[in-house]
Amino acid sequence: MFTERFNKIMKIIGAKPTDIAGIIGCDRSAVDRICKGSRVPQNGGKSALRFVAAIYSFADEHGKTADVLNEIGCSVSSSAEQIKGEIMRWLYDGEEPIKVHKEAPTALHSHDKFGHRFSAILDLAEFSNVRFGKLLNIDPSYISRFRNGLRTPLSNSKLTEEMCRVLYSRLKGQKRLSNLARLMNISPENLHDDMNWEKALYSWLFLSEDNMVSSFVVGMVDQIGSFSADIIQPPLPFEQAADKTILGDNQLLYHGMVGLQAAVLRFLGNVIERKEKDLYLYSDQNIDWITADKAFQMKWMSLMIQCVTSGVKIHIIHNIERDLTEIGEAIRSWLPLYPSGQIESFYLNGQKNTNLSTTLFLCPGYACIYGNNVAGTENDSGNYLYETEPEKINMCRQFFDTLLGKANRLIRVCKTADFNLFEKLSSDITVLSCCPTVFSMPQNLFSECFNRYELKVDSSDAHDIYKQMKCFFERALVSGHFHECAPLPSDEDLFNGKIYPEFLSTAYSPQEFAEHTKNIISLLDNTKYRFYPLPEPSFLDVQLIISEKSVAVSRLKAPFFTIFLEHPLLCRAFVEYADSVKKLYNQDKVTLKRKLEGYC
Repeated sequence: MFTERFNKIMKIIGAKPTDIAGIIGCDRSAVDRICKGSRVPQNGGKSALRFVAAIYSFADEHGKTADVLNEIGCSVSSSAEQIKGEIMRWLYDGEEPIKVHKEAPTALHSHDKFGHRFSAILDLAEFSNVRFGKLLNIDPSYISRFRNGLRTPLSNSKLTEEMCRVLYSRLKGQKRLSNLARLMNISPENLHDDMNWEKALYSWLFLSEDNMVSSFVVGMVDQIGSFSADIIQPPLPFEQAADKTILGDNQLLYHGMVGLQAAVLRFLGNVIERKEKDLYLYSDQNIDWITADKAFQMKWMSLMIQCVTSGVKIHIIHNIERDLTEIGEAIRSWLPLYPSGQIESFYLNGQKNTNLSTTLFLCPGYACIYGNNVAGTENDSGNYLYETEPEKINMCRQFFDTLLGKANRLIRVCKTADFNLFEKLSSDITVLSCCPTVFSMPQNLFSECFNRYELKVDSSDAHDIYKQMKCFFERALVSGHFHECAPLPSDEDLFNGKIYPEFLSTAYSPQEFAEHTKNIISLLDNTKYRFYPLPEPSFLDVQLIISEKSVAVSRLKAPFFTIFLEHPLLCRAFVEYADSVKKLYNQDKVTLKRKLEGYC
């Protein structure tokens, strides 16, 4: 009876053995044996519970829950657990289940995400968010987001080192290092001193692959969210960044890191003084020449800012066939300049030449810096030509144009989110925002808000954005899945006017939020739409729209702009971050609808 009914319910929901095996995390052969009747899990046992949960999850995901309820004769579906219980009874034709023994708690070290690990160690140390935040002198809300898995602190930072120091000191004082060892799944006998303990703790807590991806995404989005509405100011005045001696230098050949730095200061300083209009930059050598010397980095950034604010257009080809950490350093150093609209950035496909490195900085009509060196020797013995002869400058321009012809756009900046910049949709879309989005807002509600409330952006922009967003939403539901991740407000925040729709400077009324929520409930009947209720925003005043081919990071406060990322490696990092959030906060539709109905 069990085998017959199991195969029947599999047919009803349209699931294959590989689908169920993927949800459970087992080999397909285990599901095949059940389908063929060679194995029948014990009624109410752990295996049966896992299979029933997988069946329910698949049915929920594909809009087949009502078909399952109809087949098993269940008219009441007040909760997911009740439905799973009814599926279990139907599969075993009402037989009494075996006595289920309470499962032993999962080993703490099985937590595979930073949020899990961080929350577990705070619980072990008996730290509240407030107390731990006070000790680190950071807002407790950040600690909450760390625990929830929505944020990850940047690795190799002073904050992460201090977090480990405070946690280790606390647990040592509590004589709980053996508990910490169990949490980390290591033997305390292998760690004989404080230094080894702290290194192991740091590695376990911060250096996992998921943490590196999350750190990259969080760091980039935070930087975009922190841009000022004011024009960025150079940290140093022009005279300090490029003095008269540098500007008047007439060397033709520069050596090593120090030589390249001097050549670049001379180059940029004269570009500014001559009021030149275009810069073309390419380098695939290690960026130590910029980052290793903080004094030089300050001068370099000051001159780059002054180039942008004086109207120089910068065309840069990035070499980003590197790891995320190096990519992050390269891109984030330029991000503050992007809102100016003076930066055009590109990237090259293909593997980096590991034997030679090339650097080319070009200002047509003035000069160029060119170097081609053995990779790894640039800092000590690299040679860089400073060319001012028109013929050689033209040759370098041809070289750059050839590279540009092979390059793809890396980052685009728009005043508003231009959804035409998303490539033809061939993948799912995930949106992360600080409140339910315009995508799921009914048109009549937006029209009312549009007519009655003060807009954060120009009214024509807002109306055009809304039409673009709804068109984009409808296209996404046709060609893939649309996943919306946003926090649901507390009653206190909602009734105190603290929840704002996108583009509007006036808060939702409870009645308006109820209308929005009803529309989300209606959308859930479409199997291609999912809503993930977050405990709090991932990012404040920033919205992410993520696909495998394009990522849009939009600021929801002044200065309003959207940055589009298009490199596959960058998009993949954002997709992985979004997937980790969805995995943490996925809810079945029955449970989710009950939660949403509380706002109606």
